[in-house]
Amino acid sequence: MAEHHGTTRRPLIGVTAGTAAMMQGAWAGHEAVTVTDHYVRALREAGARAVILAPQDPWSDDEVAELDGIVLTGGTDLDPALSGAAPRATDFPAQRERDAFELGLYRAARRTGVPVLGICRGLQLIVIAEGGDLHRHLPVDLPEHPHAFAEVTAVDVEIDAASDTGLALGTGARVAAYHHQGVRTCPPSLRVVARHASGLAMAVEAASGSPVIGVQWHPELTETRAATAAQAGAGADAAAGQQRAGVIAAFVSGARTERSRRVGRGASARAATAPQGS
Repeated sequence: MAEHHGTTRRPLIGVTAGTAAMMQGAWAGHEAVTVTDHYVRALREAGARAVILAPQDPWSDDEVAELDGIVLTGGTDLDPALSGAAPRATDFPAQRERDAFELGLYRAARRTGVPVLGICRGLQLIVIAEGGDLHRHLPVDLPEHPHAFAEVTAVDVEIDAASDTGLALGTGARVAAYHHQGVRTCPPSLRVVARHASGLAMAVEAASGSPVIGVQWHPELTETRAATAAQAGAGADAAAGQQRAGVIAAFVSGARTERSRRVGRGASARAATAPQGS
């Protein structure tokens, strides 16, 4: 059997995960690492390797820099204390250990130039990390917005053409939303690049610095080959299906490019500090 020696290294993308107790069998009651296979499958089909990151002790900047990108995945509500807010009866249970770990990953990624894609809860974590705040209970906080936390809901978004999200999807898309909270105030370090007709921000990007994209929907549900085939079988517009398949693939492509830049900068820095021959 032929051996592979790393000549076709795929981007290594960290994928955050939660924890939950096992429900049955010999391991019932034991904590398990949980993340849906949709993320892994979509990244793999985009040409990347997924590295699952469960809550643990903080990663150093050097460790984070070994990754080519990080996907902050969906999940439960963030701890309201992160933005100085008091708990509400409508809050879903927070996972404080996960919140702290992922905030650390995000800040390290920003310092080291590692690209970040935030999906649903991941977008909300990015906004909180950058100093923004959230609508805590949709659609009550924003009655015009669809009721999208009982089940996955198709919603239409308008996208800024002059954005990475716009390059991936065009100026409009129907996306798969499933969220209880959303962006209330976008901090200056981010810019809103997509909105729903209700006015809710549906995608943000970093205004400067390392690449950051956050989307208030679940592209991992619509980007796999199986999902595209199902859309086609249901009579979905083929061109729209191609558009919806853009976010994760574009992120992986961008992560590959950013790694090349970072490797190049590192090589240049080493060359500049190397002893000169006589």
